[in-house]
Amino acid sequence: MQIGYYIAKKLSLSKQQSFTKTITVLAIAAVSLSICVVILSFGILLGFKKEIREKVRGYTGDVSVTQYQLATGSESNLFIVNEQLLATINKEQSIASAFPFINKAGILKSDSTLEGIILKGIPANYDFSFYKKHLKRGTLPHYTDTIDSYDILLSEYTATIMGVDTGDRINLYFIDNDNVRMRKPKIIGIYNTGLQEFDKQFGVMHLRAVQRVVNDTSYSLAAGYEIKSTEGVEPKRVQEALINLFNYNYAINTAEDLYPTIFQWLEIVDTNVVVIIILMFVVAIINIITVLLILIIERIPMIGLLKAMGAHSGKIMSIFNWQGLFILIGGLVMGNAVALGAAYLQVQYKIIKLSADTYYMDAVPFTLPLSYLILINIAALLVCFVFTYIPVRLINKIEPSQSINFR
Repeated sequence: MQIGYYIAKKLSLSKQQSFTKTITVLAIAAVSLSICVVILSFGILLGFKKEIREKVRGYTGDVSVTQYQLATGSESNLFIVNEQLLATINKEQSIASAFPFINKAGILKSDSTLEGIILKGIPANYDFSFYKKHLKRGTLPHYTDTIDSYDILLSEYTATIMGVDTGDRINLYFIDNDNVRMRKPKIIGIYNTGLQEFDKQFGVMHLRAVQRVVNDTSYSLAAGYEIKSTEGVEPKRVQEALINLFNYNYAINTAEDLYPTIFQWLEIVDTNVVVIIILMFVVAIINIITVLLILIIERIPMIGLLKAMGAHSGKIMSIFNWQGLFILIGGLVMGNAVALGAAYLQVQYKIIKLSADTYYMDAVPFTLPLSYLILINIAALLVCFVFTYIPVRLINKIEPSQSINFR
């Protein structure tokens, strides 16, 4: 057995109470706190980004294709759906699905309240998994390609403002210049995504019903195509794949292009978390260096004795390198246990709440893939272990004749 490892193990892991053991325990606690903060910060950052991206993606898709128009607004220029083109798009490996849609502005009216809304018309084969995940009451609509349906989904915010619930019918007005069309849809489900910026604006309606509003005779019109990428494929790659399929009359935008403010906010959060992670690594490094310096000073007589017995500095330095490694491993194990335990409780029970109006979700999220967790631990272990060589270099300057009687 290597002599450095053996002595370090005896000094650090001895059951007898000693100053060395106390310092080691405190150092492990300090390192574990730093690692815990790094893991939680990284997991919360990834959780925020994943939650917000999924919610924006649920509303708009990863990529949206619309015709260019002179004025900005909620409604886009209409065009005839190209079924052959849709089939081609759906064959792309980077694309999971593509659906036509129409956004149509309307006014909801109850006995005492008027509320503007954008009804998103979606087809019968639309993937409702996003709305199913956030459905609070009622059921999802069942649309068909042959019959117009006036069942709608409303956000919880809109339903509360209008004083309606599932099963109720509500007056809905569409105004185009001097033409006013009224519908009386049935509220079949109420959802709450937590993305209040969208919940306040949008509702869901059958595409056929919206097509009848914008054109009495045609079921072939759409305002755009909502396209979702295959799992793990970046939207930018999908955007590039679609460029050759559409001419210059069409705008191909990712969710980031359509809502840059939200994603710029995420970049600011990125910066804050990076600063926190760097500070925590610095704290862990300083702790390791300080503790090893204390341990070396306390063991100066032992160092002098070992040198007098013929041990060279490299052997003695390995004792404190091993002690530093024990501290790091102990800190990593404890930090991981605390961080992952806290994350599990937060995910399961949503202990720490948030304001959905500000953060787009009602509780602190946490997402950390295993690969990221492993990389964090390896990086922390390597970076901190390298810095253990700074204090142990002092051993070279310790003379046996002066150190044996050191007090």
